[in-house]
Amino acid sequence: MKNNIIRIFGKLILVFGLYFFPVSCDEEFLDEIPKDFLTPNNAYTNLDGFETAINGLHYLVREHFWNGNWKQYALFGNHTDYTFSYNKLDYNALSASGIWAGFLVYWDSAYKLIQNANTIISHAEMDEAKWNSNTDKLQIIAEAKFFRAWGHKILANLFGGVPIVDTEIISPKYDYVRNTRDEVYQFCKEDLEYAVVNLPDEEKSPGRITKAAANHLLSEINICLENWQEAIDAASLVIDDPDYELMAERFGARTDIEGDVYWDLFQIGNQNRNSGNKESIWVIQEEYGATGGGNGCLWEWMWGPWLTSIKDPDGNSGFITDDEFGWPIAHRTPTYWLQQVVWEDDWDDMRNSSYNIRREFYYNNPKSNYYGQKVTKEVLIPMSNNYRYCQVYYMKATTPWDHPKGIYNTGIVWKDIYAMRLAETYLLRAEAYLGKGDKQKAADDINVVRARANATPVDADDVDIDFILDERARELAVEEMRSCTLMRLGLLYDRVKKYSYILWADGSVEATKENTTIQPHNNLWPIPQTAIDLNSEATLEQNPGY
Repeated sequence: MKNNIIRIFGKLILVFGLYFFPVSCDEEFLDEIPKDFLTPNNAYTNLDGFETAINGLHYLVREHFWNGNWKQYALFGNHTDYTFSYNKLDYNALSASGIWAGFLVYWDSAYKLIQNANTIISHAEMDEAKWNSNTDKLQIIAEAKFFRAWGHKILANLFGGVPIVDTEIISPKYDYVRNTRDEVYQFCKEDLEYAVVNLPDEEKSPGRITKAAANHLLSEINICLENWQEAIDAASLVIDDPDYELMAERFGARTDIEGDVYWDLFQIGNQNRNSGNKESIWVIQEEYGATGGGNGCLWEWMWGPWLTSIKDPDGNSGFITDDEFGWPIAHRTPTYWLQQVVWEDDWDDMRNSSYNIRREFYYNNPKSNYYGQKVTKEVLIPMSNNYRYCQVYYMKATTPWDHPKGIYNTGIVWKDIYAMRLAETYLLRAEAYLGKGDKQKAADDINVVRARANATPVDADDVDIDFILDERARELAVEEMRSCTLMRLGLLYDRVKKYSYILWADGSVEATKENTTIQPHNNLWPIPQTAIDLNSEATLEQNPGY
């Protein structure tokens, strides 16, 4: 059971979740001591109250992974080298307000996470808080500081320098100023160093934060600061821990079904460590049918080809929704690079196997005269936007033949989600070794990941940041917050210009709108205009170019 993470705590989030830049507040109300509803002052009095508040932080981060706002998928690589959408982004239209400002929900959600974490941290030190032990107190503060660092990291990746908020905000504040990006990362580093010391080695329950998760994030933060050796050291503490290892043999549920170990990583029930998965570090918890168990992820809706719109040669419907593919509608289409080019040097890479990336489809409508026959490109070519029908299907984005209670016609996937797993830790350490100038050790780490996939080892001379980004794509596509990765490196513009192309059904390739409109200043997103306008007592500077 996941009842330590998944609970009914919406009321607590509303009470504790002060939005960034609050517009008004009644000082007399703040002085009252409510008796009949929850406030920070009467809820944060014992371990149970703090645990429930920590659950609220997990809930807010889960909303980063999916909350039903399709624009939020920008964080996971849409409009980058990974994917584009049928309503392609004109980067010229990306502004501090307007239709594409939906991207900027991450500003509000990250600061809400930070505010809630600050509330926990400040109240943990108050006299009203009664602790069973000092260890309980330190672990609660450490987990809150982990999430505070996570929120600031997201903001710095996407927006550059932002205001550091390090205390609970209990009254209106209108004079925020931007810290530098390095100052924000340094603040994250200090929070994570505290977390590493005080977090437990093992999860309190599935999804809870551990030392390994803090060290993984600390490694990334040190890379952002170009503290190469410190990044290597933090990653090594995870990699060298015998409790963590890449899964090299088939495991968990469904090993009786034909597949491979990479396929196993993404089957329902296989993500958490209690399934025998020693690769997982931090897993976002989803539970179908549980109150507070999340809303599922529209991954298959996003990533899969629009099968149900494919007609057979007679012009009749060739597909129906089924338990194998669910209900994909190609709301996101992998770029030609992600579908094809990234695999060309080693097509037999396990991560490109037919278990993991489906490229051939067979009519499944029993009423079609072509039932069971392969869909040919000749059928797809006359169709409008046919790239949506011929795109590959990343099978980690669905749950083939395993949709909960037979629900497969919603596009929603109900399974736990990796926020961190060890394969990425190796790639982070490789990035740090590259930054330090040790290309051989960078290659060694990359080759650990490639060996699991039965892929050809890379030579040290061929390792550069582009190769590492390519390897992240092969290993982490669908899972990775790709926009954060590219924007922390200042490479969003370069990668979109180089790799964002449409693959049409006839084999032709065309630049996406993203490719033709992106400009160098789009390596950072604009500061939301609402935040600038509300900050009336100081200047919150906009990013250049917006």
